[in-house]
Amino acid sequence: MSHDSTVEEVRSRLDIVQLISEYLKLQKAGTRFRAPCPFHNEKDPSFYVSPDRQRWHCFGCNEDGDAFEFVMRMEGMDFPEALRHLAQKVGVQLPEYRPDPDRQAKADGRERLHEANRQAAEFWHQILLRHANAEPARKYVEKRRLNDNTVDRFLIGYSPDSWDVTVNFLRRKGFSDRELIESGLANRNELRNSIFDRFRNRLMFPIRDASGRHVGFSGRIMPGPEGRDPEGEAKYINTSQTEIYNKGDVLFAFDFAKQGIRKSGFAVVVEGNMDAVASHQAGVTNVVASSGTAFTDSQLRLLRKLCDRLVLSFDGDEAGEKAARRSIELAVSHGFEVRVLRLPPEAGKDPDDCIRRDPGMWNRAIAEAVPFMEWHVDLARERTDFRDPYAKARAMEGLKSEVVRLPSAVERAHWIRVLSEMFETLESSLVEEIGRMGPAARPLGRQSASPAGTAAPGPAPSGPSVRRDRHGTVSEYLIGLVLAWPELSETVVGRVLPELFEDSLAPLYTALVMHYNELRIGGQDSDSVRPAAFRPGDDQTGQRLAFLELQAEREFGGLTAEQRAAVTDRLVAEIKRLHTDRLRRHLNAEMAKAERENDSVRVAEILRQLDELTF
Repeated sequence: MSHDSTVEEVRSRLDIVQLISEYLKLQKAGTRFRAPCPFHNEKDPSFYVSPDRQRWHCFGCNEDGDAFEFVMRMEGMDFPEALRHLAQKVGVQLPEYRPDPDRQAKADGRERLHEANRQAAEFWHQILLRHANAEPARKYVEKRRLNDNTVDRFLIGYSPDSWDVTVNFLRRKGFSDRELIESGLANRNELRNSIFDRFRNRLMFPIRDASGRHVGFSGRIMPGPEGRDPEGEAKYINTSQTEIYNKGDVLFAFDFAKQGIRKSGFAVVVEGNMDAVASHQAGVTNVVASSGTAFTDSQLRLLRKLCDRLVLSFDGDEAGEKAARRSIELAVSHGFEVRVLRLPPEAGKDPDDCIRRDPGMWNRAIAEAVPFMEWHVDLARERTDFRDPYAKARAMEGLKSEVVRLPSAVERAHWIRVLSEMFETLESSLVEEIGRMGPAARPLGRQSASPAGTAAPGPAPSGPSVRRDRHGTVSEYLIGLVLAWPELSETVVGRVLPELFEDSLAPLYTALVMHYNELRIGGQDSDSVRPAAFRPGDDQTGQRLAFLELQAEREFGGLTAEQRAAVTDRLVAEIKRLHTDRLRRHLNAEMAKAERENDSVRVAEILRQLDELTF
């Protein structure tokens, strides 16, 4: 059986209603079922399941898919993992995959490394719970107010102050010295040609991958009798890089946090493992730890499967601030909405301190996290001597470099206004200065805020325009692109109807379409005719068109012709989606009204229209 036929066999045996009912409490709604969406917070159910089409769709967050995509979102799986999971559920035997012997040996070897780490975790956990020599570790755990359930759930353990107790235990379990070194559990003494325990006298935190497999450890040195950490010893040491562990590929507690992240719609990122453990114990379960480093692309891709919002809680020292700045920039480039959490002075130095003093304070701090640009501005306000013109100039330069990276023109306009007031500078001057910094300095940004793979549009120049939502902005860009680069006319005019444009721009676009069609009917090549040949009937319209052309040249003039064509394609697709979203919102409002009036005929008609938009 081929791969494609296997997928279809699994899909044909699935009942999507029954599958989703294992996760959500579905209610009958006509010929479909509905429930509160598991992927965003909402009061009224907008998540619909269609048994006829074997698909689901949320009219609130616009997520949709089939059974495979639902399981992938809910469980954080990739497609092969979801296929294996669902095939087992419906009794489909997947084709046996027979890799070449070398590949199979490598896979078997990786499995042995996972098992060695799991056995070590169990061993150290039992030592913490029962061994007499672990009494100081148990007292330390008690001091950190970790309860028995938390210790068991995270499999927290204690590695004895011995050179070989773990090595000898794992040897008895059948692991070779080579496997113990390759698993990161032992180091080699070249002079003695022997191996010894890597982790000694440490509180052990097992690290698991997204599927819950043991890949490594983070070990905290045990404080001495006076409660101080021994001098000359690293406070934390992690497993070194191995075949199964790369620090930049995993997030501590991610396997436990998946459900909490999905339910809340965002992830909280802390630095320390103890911070994450304490948060989970306090009931805030959408928390992962970055192990004291800035984000990596791999970690952000893990989180992007589950959410599009992040709250960062890094230490307030220089290292934490640098990690936060790097993490913000990378997270924004992956399309995340990023907020930064700053603990109040009375909370202590980190989330663990805060939670032990008052768990409610931790919840409030998360709720009060500020947009990352506000964090940048607050730091500059606190650290700048505004009586010193040179200090003001340095602070302004730093903040301008952050503003220019913002993915949304609306956001940039907002913060330009804030900086203008803060530094007593003309807003128009800031617009000009930031405009000169150019789109090349900006990241890709949120896909919903700017076309993927393009420079995010900058602040709108002054002119006959008003502050717009995304629909208005996309409408302006498409008209401006055609005016500035007539060769793009066919891409836009041939694919976008006037009714898709924002209302005030639809007449302008209609006139532009008519002009384009007249040229084509007359046998003229529209690519050879400058937009000046299109002469609107009044001065106000002429000014408006001139502004739109200027805006397009400013936003996209630095791109190549191929890049502009790609931008135009994406904007065409986006304006169609925005139009569909607008229709969907209207129909949802109409359906709510019909349901309040118990008009079942109207509800059925609206559901049919929603089906046509969705499935």
